Amino acid sequence: MGNNRRRKTRKSNIIRDTISNKNFIIISSILLVIIVICIIVNIMLNINEAKKVAEEQKRIADHVEEIYSSIENDIASMNDFKANSIIRLSAIGDILLGKSMQKSGKNANGLYTDIFEDISKYFNDSDIVMGTYETDVTDENKAFANSIKESGVDLVTLAHNHSLDNGIEALNATKEYLESIGIQTTGIYNEEAKDRVKIIEVKGVKLAILSYTYDSKEEGVNIYSEELAKEDLAYANANADFLVVLMHWGDVYKNEPNENQKAQAQFLVDNGADIIIGAHPSVVQKMEILQNKEGKDCLVAYSLGDFTSDFSYENSNLELILNIQIYYDAENDVASLYKVDYVPIYMNDYGAKIKVDRYKLLDMKREIANYGKEGSSLDKATYEKLVRGIDKLSEILY
Repeated sequence: MGNNRRRKTRKSNIIRDTISNKNFIIISSILLVIIVICIIVNIMLNINEAKKVAEEQKRIADHVEEIYSSIENDIASMNDFKANSIIRLSAIGDILLGKSMQKSGKNANGLYTDIFEDISKYFNDSDIVMGTYETDVTDENKAFANSIKESGVDLVTLAHNHSLDNGIEALNATKEYLESIGIQTTGIYNEEAKDRVKIIEVKGVKLAILSYTYDSKEEGVNIYSEELAKEDLAYANANADFLVVLMHWGDVYKNEPNENQKAQAQFLVDNGADIIIGAHPSVVQKMEILQNKEGKDCLVAYSLGDFTSDFSYENSNLELILNIQIYYDAENDVASLYKVDYVPIYMNDYGAKIKVDRYKLLDMKREIANYGKEGSSLDKATYEKLVRGIDKLSEILY
C-alpha cells in the first residue's frame, strides 16, 4: 500500500512538474513575444519619429528660403543699375531687460554675453546694427548694455513709450552711458530737425536715421506727428542719400499691423522714407513693399518682435534679424534698396530653476536642422516650439 501511494505521489509530482514546466514555457514564450513586439513597436516609433523629424527639417529649410522670395523679387526688379558699393544694415527689435533676465540671465562671470553667442555672427558683415533700447541704464545693469555692444549693436533709438518712465534725467543718463561705450543714439527730441535726424556716412553714402514713438508720458523724445515727421524727412532728403525710419508703434501681441500703422507708413513713404522698421508689439508683424507718389518701391517691416525680453507669451519669443543691402551707384549718385533677407531667432527660457544663463537666443533654422544629430543639445519640447515658431512666422509674413 505504501509503495502504491509513493508511486502515485511521484506520478502526481511528475505531472505537476510537467504542467508547471509547460506553463512556464508558455508564459515565457508569451512574455518573449510581448518583449519582441514592444521592441519592434519602439523601433518603428523611433523610425517614424526620425522620418517625421527629417521631413519636418526639410520642410522648414525649404520654407524659410521661400518665405521672403516674393519680396526679394520685388526689390531686385527695381535695381537694374550697376552697384559700385554695398552697404549692409542689420535691424533688430526692442532690447528689454526684465527682472528675471536681470537676475538669472548672466553667466558665471556676471555678463550677459552668452545670450548672444549663437546669433551675433550675423552682425559681423554689417556696417550698422540698429535696434530700440527700451531699458534705462543703471549702475546695476551696465553689464547688460556692455553685452549688447559686444554682441554687435551700433545704434539704438531711445524713442519708445517707456522712455520717460524714470524721468528725463534717467533718459539722459542712458544716452550718455550708451554713447560712452560706442553705441550711437537717436530719438531724443530737439527743437531743430538737424538735431533730431541722425546722419551717418558709410562708404561715402549718407544715411539718415529718423525715429519716433507713438506715445510717451511727457515730452523728451520724438513723438510721432505728421508735422514733425514731414519736417524731419524734408531735412533728411536734402542732406542724405538714403532714409531709414525707426517706428515704435502698433498693438502689443498683435501680429497684424493696425490701420494707424498702415496710414503712417504710407505718409512716411510719400515723404521720402526708403525703409521703415517697426517695434513695440513684442511679436513679429508682416513686411510689405509700398510705393511712394513717384512710384518708387519702399520696404516696411511693421515689427521685428523683441530682441531680448523675458516675456512668457510664446509668440513674444519669436523674432527676426533683418539684413538689408543698399546698393550705391556712384556714377549716378543713387542709393537704393537692393536686397533684404532675415534670420529667424528665438529667445529661449530654460526655466525658473536655472540661476545663471537662463536665457539664450537660438538660431531657429540651424537648431531645427541639427536636432537629433550629434552635438545638438535641443530637447524635444524646445524643438517643437521652434517648429511652431517657423510655421507662425510663415503665416505672418506670407
